[in-house]
Amino acid sequence: MTGIMDTIEMPKLPENQKTFAGIPEAIFLEEIDTFMTQPENENCEKVLQRLDEQHGKYRFMAYNLEARRRKLKSQIPDLERSLEMVNVLRKEDEERETQFLLSDQVFIKTLVPPTKTVYLWLGASVMLEYPLDEAEALLKQNITSAVGNLKSLEHDQDFLRDQITTTEVNMARVYNWGVKKRQAAAKSNATTATTPS
Repeated sequence: MTGIMDTIEMPKLPENQKTFAGIPEAIFLEEIDTFMTQPENENCEKVLQRLDEQHGKYRFMAYNLEARRRKLKSQIPDLERSLEMVNVLRKEDEERETQFLLSDQVFIKTLVPPTKTVYLWLGASVMLEYPLDEAEALLKQNITSAVGNLKSLEHDQDFLRDQITTTEVNMARVYNWGVKKRQAAAKSNATTATTPS
């Protein structure tokens, strides 16, 4: 599998986009004081709530991307085995005895005559008969597509990890800003209360 992974390049990103899935970019808050003075950021709790909501969305996206990645990772070896089997069938010129899985842990012996066609599962409970050449072309196309999708998905996962980290850092910075403001307010209240009038 690593050989195929190395030969197929990741598809090009659409212009002006950083991800294939359209994941929104988290903006790093460099000037926290300036950010917190903006009108939509009236208090620390509301800003933290917005950032936490954004963080939750990123985590949900990460979960979905990981599920898709696992599915593709298992699909690629299946496609490669199917392609390998097509090549084995192409070389056969006499009957061959083999075993195939009937049900869990139950195998049956059978004779496989030489063939010029194979049946391929297309998905959604659909199986079609293909000549060996067409089956090979279809399987190669599906492998190329699956590897390209896997590479673009892994790119999106890397980008998403960066967005999650940026959001977590922003949350920490806003929280610390709020703590400092509360400490400063408590200190000024204590100073005002102890000052004689």
